[in-house]
Amino acid sequence: MKITLLLLFSFFAALQGKATSAILINLAAQRLYLYQDARVVFVTKLSTGGKHLPTPRGHFQITEKDLCHTSSIYHVSMPYFMRLDGEAFGIHYGYNPGYPASHGCIRVGSMPEAKMLFRMTPRGTSVIID
Repeated sequence: MKITLLLLFSFFAALQGKATSAILINLAAQRLYLYQDARVVFVTKLSTGGKHLPTPRGHFQITEKDLCHTSSIYHVSMPYFMRLDGEAFGIHYGYNPGYPASHGCIRVGSMPEAKMLFRMTPRGTSVIID
């Protein structure tokens, strides 16, 4: 799948003549890969949705970015929040025990890495969760 994704990004980047960014989230490995122009430029460990509230698989886009987001459902701070397709989940800084444990969100367990990812990822970036 990664090779297909890389070829797809290369094709679109060549057509558009500009930088293309995308995020690939590997649920089995609990890793996030940020691609720019078909090259991996950032990798981080994650904690995704647990057994009872799994992280949805599929293709999404970052539709909202909020530096100091607070969950309206759980009333907890979610710094560096990036919402996916206007849904009730996204990517943000949060506790990472080393296994799937969230309520569906994608937690980046390092504040510096969450901050860097937030800064490197423009709104509209494609996110593939598999």
